[in-house]
Amino acid sequence: MVRTILVTGANQGLGMHTVHQLGATPDVIVFMGSRKLAAAEDALSKFSADIHSSSAVVPIQLDVTDTTSIQAAHAFVVDFLKTKGIQSLDVIINNAAICVDSFPDSFATNVIGVVSVTDAFRPLLNNSTGGAILNISSALGSLSLYSQHSMRLLPAYASSKAALNMLTVQWAQREREARSGIRVISIYPGFIATNLNNYAGSTSPADGCKVIVKAALETEGEVGYSFTRTESSRGSAQIGN
Repeated sequence: MVRTILVTGANQGLGMHTVHQLGATPDVIVFMGSRKLAAAEDALSKFSADIHSSSAVVPIQLDVTDTTSIQAAHAFVVDFLKTKGIQSLDVIINNAAICVDSFPDSFATNVIGVVSVTDAFRPLLNNSTGGAILNISSALGSLSLYSQHSMRLLPAYASSKAALNMLTVQWAQREREARSGIRVISIYPGFIATNLNNYAGSTSPADGCKVIVKAALETEGEVGYSFTRTESSRGSAQIGN
């Protein structure tokens, strides 16, 4: 059975490597969301030779802050899946994010954008095939981790990721009450060296994305949990603990 996955902000960094590794897996269709379609197509050209013969990576234009773009992406995904005889999507990976000083801009992308994309695509998720919503968060958004360690002061970014974690908790409870079987997870991939932090991170995106790939391919597990890169191989840690 083919597993279908949407990744936002996928033309560079963590998102691009997530798509690359998912696409190299058998029987996967990955929709590679990017604010500019040409950027996704250019990124795909760098690893297209690695895509498994039974899988496909499909670039799509998707600006998470633009309602029209989201609606067009939704229509494209539905039509593309129909051509493959598939009626549903398995996983939404909310990866698109920015790190700027502006609170309005940070929340527009990192929170409202996630809500807009999830609201649009949630009805497509398949309840019977291990559907999941994966929110790519940060340790900066964890109140408990922030209080225990000395971390950079990035008020707008950290606050937006804390809000994202709360969305995970709320959505997970919604899915539990509906008994949908849909998993909702926040993932902390680590301090990744990407354009988001001027490549100051200590972990490569090719390594950091592995926890995301693992969670996307799994068809069962806990909901409302946060996974860190180091914890992914042995379990999970509940948000706030």
